[in-house]
Amino acid sequence: MKKFLLGLAAFSTFSTIASQLPSLESVVQESGFLAYQQTLKKEVLNTHENYQLYIDSLKSKGEIVPMAPAPELTYLEIRGVLSAQSPSWDYVAVGDFSTNEDHGGEFYAVTVEYGYATPSSRRFQLNGSNLSLAQSEPIKDSGNTVIGWINYWHNTQTNFTSGTSTYQAVSINFPYNREDDRLYIR
Repeated sequence: MKKFLLGLAAFSTFSTIASQLPSLESVVQESGFLAYQQTLKKEVLNTHENYQLYIDSLKSKGEIVPMAPAPELTYLEIRGVLSAQSPSWDYVAVGDFSTNEDHGGEFYAVTVEYGYATPSSRRFQLNGSNLSLAQSEPIKDSGNTVIGWINYWHNTQTNFTSGTSTYQAVSINFPYNREDDRLYIR
């Protein structure tokens, strides 16, 4: 009986810890995350500059006349997780298949998009369940044109321990392609 009660006490302590997640507003204002956010924005801006050089080279050859200043959705990535169990941002590099840290309880995830996605097509799922979009921030080029987005997702499941997350969206512009990413959250 004593072992059972000790086990129950440890579980209830974990449950309390797992549900104590700071507000999104506070964690995105931390200096380390602000620096990371600037890195994400630079990645999208560099992609946009390369895209513009490509478009300019096609235009000079008479092969294309762009109809809109915004590019179609060409990539998106899950780039970070912060959880009640691991309360510091766990930054995920491009192409990583899993988080670096073990997470548990509620969590926030940050995603980045280059191009325009149809807002209603954005889906972040964890083990098949949809997460809610908590906040979305535009990324603008030097001409103040929105060229991408940083999105923040909130998992409210306090009993989460690990699982596969998927993120997908469909381009708002022609050719209406669907992009997706997958990340195992440990």
